[in-house]
Amino acid sequence: MQEGKIQAWLGRLSDRERAIVVGGGISVLAALLLTAGFFVQQRVAEMELAVADNAEALRQIHDAAPTYLRNRREDKAIDESLERARATSLQSSLLALAKDIQFERKATGEEEGPSGSERLSDFIKFSNATEILAELTTRKGAGAGKQAAKKKKAAKGEKQVFLSSIEVVFDRVPDTALFQFLEKIDTHPDGLFASSLDISRESSDHEHFRAKLTVAQFRYGGAEEGS
Repeated sequence: MQEGKIQAWLGRLSDRERAIVVGGGISVLAALLLTAGFFVQQRVAEMELAVADNAEALRQIHDAAPTYLRNRREDKAIDESLERARATSLQSSLLALAKDIQFERKATGEEEGPSGSERLSDFIKFSNATEILAELTTRKGAGAGKQAAKKKKAAKGEKQVFLSSIEVVFDRVPDTALFQFLEKIDTHPDGLFASSLDISRESSDHEHFRAKLTVAQFRYGGAEEGS
């Protein structure tokens, strides 16, 4: 019905008017198609840009993944080391290292030759054990570094890191045994380190060395040293 009215209306138009109406309709339709195509093309371009951005983000994540995973493994290893250190006193750890080192003790005086095997742990002495809350950031302000950190109550679920230290003295021990002990400290899996070292030779004999060193270790919580 409606279509018949349109056809009747077009039939009453002159050829010129009919051409104008048809041409105008086609132009409007073309404009609508072009407009729709423009918006579709713009949307497609935006989607392509988003895909490109996501692809770049994925590439960056892929490139950063090995470093991230390595850092995670290192953080886990440090955490486990601090936990293990909490379970054993620093003095006990050092005494265990000294027990693993043996050397032949030469006889003195008129006797010659070795007088038997000795353990380095028999010649070790400990003193001045301390444990303070570790400050893992640099202090600011004049004189701030002179104040020792005090133990503070940790927040619920928070792990506090403490710095334990102890003075170790060896008297009249051979250089080989002393250097083995230092190597064991340097390669210890739970992060032992010597913060000071003083070695002197009491004679020309390599069996007569005296050493005083301060050994330290970071740990969680804090069992009191010297136990």
